[in-house]
Amino acid sequence: MWSWAAVLNRSRWRRTATVTALVVAAVVLYAWVDLHFSLPWNPDRPSFLSFPAGPLSRACDGLGPAESNSNASHSNPSPPIPNLVHYVWLVADPAVFSLSFAFFINAYSSHLFLRPDRIYIHTDVPPAVWDRAKDSGDVWTRRLLNLPGVVPNFVETPRVTSVGAEIDTFGAKSDFLRADALRNFGGLYLDTDAVPLRDLAPLRHAGFANVVGGAVGIAPKFTGFVNTGVWLSRPHSSLAEIFYEAMHAFYNGVWAISVDILSDLAYRLHAVPGEVLILNPRAFAPASWELEDQVRLFKPHLPDNRIPVLNRTCAGALAWLRAREDEMGAAGHMENWEMDFSATYVLHAFDGYLDKIRGWDGQITLEYVLARRSNYARAVYPAVWHAVTAGVISREEVMF
Repeated sequence: MWSWAAVLNRSRWRRTATVTALVVAAVVLYAWVDLHFSLPWNPDRPSFLSFPAGPLSRACDGLGPAESNSNASHSNPSPPIPNLVHYVWLVADPAVFSLSFAFFINAYSSHLFLRPDRIYIHTDVPPAVWDRAKDSGDVWTRRLLNLPGVVPNFVETPRVTSVGAEIDTFGAKSDFLRADALRNFGGLYLDTDAVPLRDLAPLRHAGFANVVGGAVGIAPKFTGFVNTGVWLSRPHSSLAEIFYEAMHAFYNGVWAISVDILSDLAYRLHAVPGEVLILNPRAFAPASWELEDQVRLFKPHLPDNRIPVLNRTCAGALAWLRAREDEMGAAGHMENWEMDFSATYVLHAFDGYLDKIRGWDGQITLEYVLARRSNYARAVYPAVWHAVTAGVISREEVMF
């Protein structure tokens, strides 16, 4: 026996089932597409295997056999990565050379925590402009250029690849210059927004010719890459040499193609003993370049009259974990906005969207850091306060 009510109920069920099936299909399709274009083994992404061999035919000339890069042994230990720091600073106007407070934080942190033999700034400013800025430039430029070990390496800005492609952005020019610096000198390359938080000596002495770190991304399609803003290398390592040649062979003006190339090479050469150590993303880039992560890193919060102290003992770690898991708000417990940098050697603090963070003027100033109301400020505070106590920054400047 049937009724109109039964028919209507069946129709409603069918409509519900149809809508549900469509929603599920849409979610599955979106997830497949998102993952398909993000996973490292995705065939649609540029990979080293897909690059033609011709332009790289001489890339490995002069490099030793793989056995020479074997893991360190007691009888013949591998040499450490040189304790050198490299920055690239290119200018739009060769008559103007002004360095930011944020760059000063980076360079002073390198000076304090890494104790490098030299801090190179590879720049296209004329030597006379450098000398004038060092003697009479603005305050942060003078302080940075007069830090112990800071030396210039005057370079010509790369404008075209060996195969005729125009190099037309500051980022791409920096990619070529950082590779050239690591090939010739070895050491640590840092983007000017990548701030050392502790000594990297354990990584330099780890027995590897290169040390890089993974990159983190909020969206899955931005994961699986290597962070190009922090890179340790021995001079003339296989990775540095091949990357330099590959950039000349394959650079085509596409934004961040260097990330694809370095990622592909690092993962491929990871199979060569002692060539590449790839660290967890938290080591060099605990936050991504996306706006949501920059808000989390830079946005100031209301003061809570409690600054977390990093306790490096086993008992301290257990106490921190107990307070965090119990959510008791005990000393050392983190607020929901706080980030833990315990596993971070270098904080790559991507700063491309600071002007888009609501509720903040987007300015990294001395007052902003000393207030310690953001994750970034709390991370870099020890180095800045050391500069105050050492007299590099006068105490009069901190009397806000």
